[in-house]
Amino acid sequence: KVASVGIPGATVVRAPVAANAMLPSTQPEVSIPKPTYTDEARHLRIQGNVVLRVTFFASGQIQVLGVLQGLGHGLDEQARTAVQQGRVLRPAMRNGQAVDMTTNITITFQLA
Repeated sequence: KVASVGIPGATVVRAPVAANAMLPSTQPEVSIPKPTYTDEARHLRIQGNVVLRVTFFASGQIQVLGVLQGLGHGLDEQARTAVQQGRVLRPAMRNGQAVDMTTNITITFQLA
């Protein structure tokens, strides 16, 4: 079982936003496909979180800036690939305008 942003079974993700005047007033809404377990990670029964630094662009593009916390065994790459294959359904908004937003997202890998 793989979940996005710590919500089991979720494919639509709302990135967390802290209270700050420079941050968007609404969060982006994105769809991220579920990443798959690698054979090695499944064999070793690796579970946990991969935390990625990601920019969601107003244009709808997604860029993974890096892995902040990884699990290794191919899971970091699987999480990165899934996020890069995602889609921005609704960009972050500030004062009625679509804006870019950089945030951390967590992909949770959990064996069923």
